[in-house]
Amino acid sequence: MMELKLFVLFGTIVYTCLGAGEIGDKCLLTDNESEGMCILITDCQVALNEIRTKNYHKYKRCGFKDLTEIVCCPQKPIDKFGDTERRLGRVADKECKKIVENSIPPLVLHIIGGETAGMGEFPHMVALGYEAPEGYIFQCGGTLLSNLFVISAAHCVDTLDQIKPTIVRMGVVDLGQSTRNNETDVDIKEIITHPQYTRRHKYHDLALLRLDKAVQFSSIVSPACLFTSLKDPDMPLTITGWGRTSNIKNIRNNMLQKAKVTVVSREKCGESYSSWRKLPFGISEEQLCAGDPNGLTDTCQGDSGGPLQGLTGMDGHYRLVGITSFGRGCGSPIPGVYTRIASYLDWIEGVVWPDSTSER
Repeated sequence: MMELKLFVLFGTIVYTCLGAGEIGDKCLLTDNESEGMCILITDCQVALNEIRTKNYHKYKRCGFKDLTEIVCCPQKPIDKFGDTERRLGRVADKECKKIVENSIPPLVLHIIGGETAGMGEFPHMVALGYEAPEGYIFQCGGTLLSNLFVISAAHCVDTLDQIKPTIVRMGVVDLGQSTRNNETDVDIKEIITHPQYTRRHKYHDLALLRLDKAVQFSSIVSPACLFTSLKDPDMPLTITGWGRTSNIKNIRNNMLQKAKVTVVSREKCGESYSSWRKLPFGISEEQLCAGDPNGLTDTCQGDSGGPLQGLTGMDGHYRLVGITSFGRGCGSPIPGVYTRIASYLDWIEGVVWPDSTSER
């Protein structure tokens, strides 16, 4: 990081500012007219990869925050052919192929049509554990992405009281006891919130959790694939979690619950969330709405950070479509709002699979 700061400081002397913008502003990239976003260079993985390999980067400068450069970072992978994603394939899709090829079928049949998930039905589902005087409290969910990373909601790790999760419990349908279980629990080594997330707003609500040790995959513990299309899935999706099971009483279920929901258009969803101070720009393109029009199934408190997933491929493996972010109440016809995974693939790939990203 010291070398990077020296590089940035050197840039203030030698180069003139090529653009003006603050963090979060949209911008135009240097090499073509594609749209980018102004972010800290320390959060722009493609620029960091170029500095490591070439000692410089090609991206337009938006300005500075203290001594750290703000660059116009591409929001989609680009190259001189203009279509890296189609020509070379997404890192997430390549990793999904490995997951499918190396997966171990579950040992028991799934429960079809019920509310309780079967053992091994959602092997990527995890619970975040927070230390408390009486033991661990499991207040949020998450999704296993690799043997070292879990993805969850940023608001689950950046709370007002600054109590952060310290363990991840995986490979269970029944949450079990509040005491530590070395067979199912793994320590969290590092928490990385998305660089654009702020507590003031409901946007960019995702975070990556680096585990203290590599997870051994099995029939009940294995990562999810990522849904890489920006188009809304047109099939029913599944929500899972250990959250509240009543919209009247604070009743939680120790057994993992599942329910079907369908995608709701941004326009229709936005009607239910108009004039929200935490949504100054309405429902964004980086968010996805889903729900049950009858209000019979929904995510609720305790389900935050958990997956919105669907069987979008022909291989029988769930794709992670979204991360449970927020909603208006529980069990109502108003759809819940989820962070759209496909909008953040560059950032996720750059953190979880940095070596594969740098090869592109």
